[in-house]
Amino acid sequence: MSGGPQQGNGADQVLGALWRNWAAAYGALTVPLVMALFVPRLWLPFICLVEAWALVAFGRAGSTAVSTCSLVLRVVSRSLLVSAIAMFGIAILCTDWLVPTVLHLNLYNSEIPFITCLVVFPVTAVMCAVWLYAGLADNFCRRCQHLNGYYAGDSIVATLYYRETRYQIAILLILSLVIGGVEYWYYFARYINSDLNNPDRFFFNYIPLAMYVLSLLFMGGRYGSMRVLYQTIEQQHDNHRNRTVVRFLVFCADELLLHSGADGLWDTPAEATVSRTESLGDPRAGLLFREMTGSAAPSMRYCYTNEGFATGSNMIHYAVFVTPEQKGAFTNGDVWFNPYMLDSALAGNALSPILANELFRIHTMTMAWKTYDRSGRRLYPIRHYRPTFRFRDLPDWNVDYDDETWFDVAHNNEDRYFFRLRAFWNRLTGVFSRKVRVGE
Repeated sequence: MSGGPQQGNGADQVLGALWRNWAAAYGALTVPLVMALFVPRLWLPFICLVEAWALVAFGRAGSTAVSTCSLVLRVVSRSLLVSAIAMFGIAILCTDWLVPTVLHLNLYNSEIPFITCLVVFPVTAVMCAVWLYAGLADNFCRRCQHLNGYYAGDSIVATLYYRETRYQIAILLILSLVIGGVEYWYYFARYINSDLNNPDRFFFNYIPLAMYVLSLLFMGGRYGSMRVLYQTIEQQHDNHRNRTVVRFLVFCADELLLHSGADGLWDTPAEATVSRTESLGDPRAGLLFREMTGSAAPSMRYCYTNEGFATGSNMIHYAVFVTPEQKGAFTNGDVWFNPYMLDSALAGNALSPILANELFRIHTMTMAWKTYDRSGRRLYPIRHYRPTFRFRDLPDWNVDYDDETWFDVAHNNEDRYFFRLRAFWNRLTGVFSRKVRVGE
């Protein structure tokens, strides 16, 4: 994660990113429908696969910017992937393209084995409905929150992105249902599967293209008018542009010191705000901790830094380790949580989202580092072997929590199905992600 406070945080960048994601996502759905006018149907699944790759690569490249949400690209890429598989299945079963024809249907034209929009729109509607039902529980959203440390509600911009992403996917669902319904009505009521005449092209190709153009105008007008509302966000951005939040997780062996906030959620009692800085340094962090608590930290380690959501701020995370003899000096009405209490609080959503993200990141990266190498291959011959995790060992773990590679290893390794296929896909779609940075 990179980029200074001056980069990519204006109204034009934020609202423009939403419009570009919509244009790229819905445009990718429209391309195979238009290409069906010019290329044989058997080429269309390959076009969908290339588009799915391009959307994932584009989304991964944009994910280096904290102020970018690429969920709509993810939903459409999955839709195109499933659509391509469906088209392949129809072509294999109903034509002699790859194997002898398996299904023999009356009045079937092997030159037109499928109508593209009749495959793409139902699949897209299902994918949109699935995500709207899952919401932030979707794996893609959870990984984004855990990796970047922000969540819907932590700022005006984060809330805007969450609501607008849901809005875009809801609009895409409605368009898929409406256009798909019209296409299916025409297919069963008017279409004759012998060739494509002008009315057929109008319904199957030109109507989806026209709806795409209209959606671009609608979304452009929507985000243009939202610039007025964005003035409030810009004001918040100006107020927090030059700040850094420093958080200390205070451990004593396997226990974590927590404080109950005004919202009823448990969080670390040691948090301070300083002028914007990319690196605090251990000596300055030690002085800051002493100023907050009145006690010096016997041992401390830097964990990681993450950027704020389009606010220009950032957050630096430290872990502090106190001895049992010093434990009483830090209590001051707060509570020491043992691992069982932490698990219960996490399960009951009693921890602040920021603290939950911190614990998830430390645990996930540590277990990946202890179990696999950087390529995702097991360090131990026993499949699904899980090493022990104890907070008391945190000072001795030589794992870089700024290195996002360990998040990738945790989600794709030798103990996961299709490990090599997933690794190949990640390399294929990650071509641009390491080259693009915020503001470039």
